[in-house]
Amino acid sequence: MCDVTDFVLDNVSTYKPTYCKDEKENLLPAPTQDSFVHQHLGHDLREHVVLEDIPTASLLPPVVDTPIATVLSPAPEPCQPSPGVSFLSEVPLVDLFPNLFAAPACTYTIDRHSYQYQVVYDCGEKFWVPSEEFVEQDFLCLLPHVNNLDNHPVSFVTPFWADIFHNIWVKSNGPLPSVNLCAKVGRHSHSASFPFGYLGSSFVDSIKFIFRQFPPDWLTHFEGALVPLVAYDFLDGYIATLCGQLHFTTDSIFVEERNTCTEDLLHMQLGLATFVCTSHVPTNPFACITPPPVETPL
Repeated sequence: MCDVTDFVLDNVSTYKPTYCKDEKENLLPAPTQDSFVHQHLGHDLREHVVLEDIPTASLLPPVVDTPIATVLSPAPEPCQPSPGVSFLSEVPLVDLFPNLFAAPACTYTIDRHSYQYQVVYDCGEKFWVPSEEFVEQDFLCLLPHVNNLDNHPVSFVTPFWADIFHNIWVKSNGPLPSVNLCAKVGRHSHSASFPFGYLGSSFVDSIKFIFRQFPPDWLTHFEGALVPLVAYDFLDGYIATLCGQLHFTTDSIFVEERNTCTEDLLHMQLGLATFVCTSHVPTNPFACITPPPVETPL
């Protein structure tokens, strides 16, 4: 049994109207704007349209060359030179990069050395611990300076320190300004070789801190620069400074071509002999200390 709705829909979808030939010819075309006008106004439109009512305007002649408006470009503003691009700038590089070329605040400290450490030995390794963690936070004030020994009794062994390094300036071999390196001074504890210990002024950390901020192109201007690596004060007028030349690789910093500069204050100030032992202890101090190795980077 079929549904009536299905039957009706099928008949509607398949039904196609049929016309005779005469009926097809009498059918009107689809209404358009033109056919509507012709049906209402007739074929002679001039009888119904007043030409004077149609606005007219003369057309401009064609333009062959169109003028192009030009606007003057503003003058380029001066920009800060990016590292490694150019050194031509009206602003000094010291002002542009004070973290690299300006003197640090510690250089203005007069009453005490800014960076004092106690060197602690553990299982053959040396650890530099800030003096703030010890009772003696300023051990340099407890040791007399070489110029202040007049207040101490003579003929008594008294450890004293000379003018140790605090900061130095390293000149470049190009257009870059000089850089300032700060030393941190550490007091090594007493031992059999050094009954009063000794002081070591190290520039290692400052060298790494400063030059690791430099762009690779700028490092070439400090290649081969002479720098102090470590200065030793054995508290008896004998001073030794280990120096070398900077060498940079893609990822490391080395101090090569090392040499040692020594100074014995006893040769210039004979009166200091009353405060030291009969002979320097030890006679060859470098046989008892271990400077930074040459083969490994800083």
